[in-house]
Amino acid sequence: MPWKRTSSLIAASLVMGLGLTACGGSGSDATDDAAPSAKPPATTAPESPAADAPTSEAPAGGASLPQDLPEGLPLPTGRLTSVTGGKGAYVLTYTVDDQASALDAYRKALEGKGYTVLEVAGTVTATKGTDAVSVAGTGTTLVVTVSS
Repeated sequence: MPWKRTSSLIAASLVMGLGLTACGGSGSDATDDAAPSAKPPATTAPESPAADAPTSEAPAGGASLPQDLPEGLPLPTGRLTSVTGGKGAYVLTYTVDDQASALDAYRKALEGKGYTVLEVAGTVTATKGTDAVSVAGTGTTLVVTVSS
């Protein structure tokens, strides 16, 4: 029943994302607009977000990433503004300059890490083994729902 799981994941991410956007997030404000990276801050932007996609072990703009994100999960570029959830199911909210470009770059990064990606009506759903990622965006916000 992968379709029911995917549909539920998409619905949950949209509801939580809209709720977080309307409420202003969890109150954790990041001050760094740089993409999360395991490397020291670079003086220039990376050539391609998909080529230099950070992993779940990287710190993100002031908000704390969960320790149990799937290993090797790329993260979108942008400013991480909130993290909610627990025990393998999280919603990460990012502020981005251009939602369409950020969503496309993240889709490519997921594909590059071996995820099976499906895009329907502006929502990207990706699976790899027992891990599932759903990404939706509105305006300058990307909402990433992760479950494993």
